[in-house]
Amino acid sequence: MPLDGSPAVAVGAEAPAPTWHVTEHPGASLPTDQDSLMQREIYPGYTLGELGYSDEESEWALYQKPLGDAASAIEGRFAGEYSYAFFGPERTFSIGFTGAAPAGALAVLDDTGLPYSTIEDLGFTAAGYEAAVSDVGRWVTDSMTRNGSFPEALFSVGSDLTSQPGAIVVSITGASSSVRRAAMDALGSVPVDAPFSVTVVEGGGNTSF
Repeated sequence: MPLDGSPAVAVGAEAPAPTWHVTEHPGASLPTDQDSLMQREIYPGYTLGELGYSDEESEWALYQKPLGDAASAIEGRFAGEYSYAFFGPERTFSIGFTGAAPAGALAVLDDTGLPYSTIEDLGFTAAGYEAAVSDVGRWVTDSMTRNGSFPEALFSVGSDLTSQPGAIVVSITGASSSVRRAAMDALGSVPVDAPFSVTVVEGGGNTSF
C-alpha cells in the first residue's frame, strides 16, 4: 500500500522522470607545497604538522574531515532542506537538498576551499528518506510473515543513494539460492511513495536480520 496516498513505485515499474540536477563547485583546492599543508589548522590550535598523522590520516584530515564537518553543520542548520551527503572516489563529495541549495549551506561548503557537487530538487529530506526506509522494512516484515518466508529467509533494508537518489534496496538472505528466490517471488513488488524507489535483490547465505 502507498505510504501517504501518493502514486506507488513498484519493483519493475517505470520510475518517475527525475527532476533533480547536479552542479559542480570547483573550490579553491588545497595548497600543493608540503610546508603549507603542514601549517593548515586541523583542530583549533593544532596544525597538521603538529599532529604527526600518517599519510592516510593526513588525507582524512585535509579532505574528508572539513567536508564531513560541513555536512554535519548543514544537516543541523538546514534539516528542512538537507537530503544526504556522501564521499565518492578520487576526492569527490556530493551533498543533496530537497529543493534549491540554501545560500547559507553553500557558504559553509565554500569555506572549506574544497571541490564538491550539489544535487538539488530531490524532493525529500534526510528524515523523509529514513521514514521511507522504515516503512519499507515494516511492509516487508509483514509480507514475509504472512507468506511464511521466515525463518528460512530473512532480509535487510539499505540505501543506494550513490546510484539513484531516493533508492531503497531490500536484500533477501537465506541458506540457499532456492530459499532466497522463493522468498523474493512470494514477496513480489514492494510499494513506496515517489520520489523513492525500491529494488529487491538476492543476498548471500547470511541469514542474520
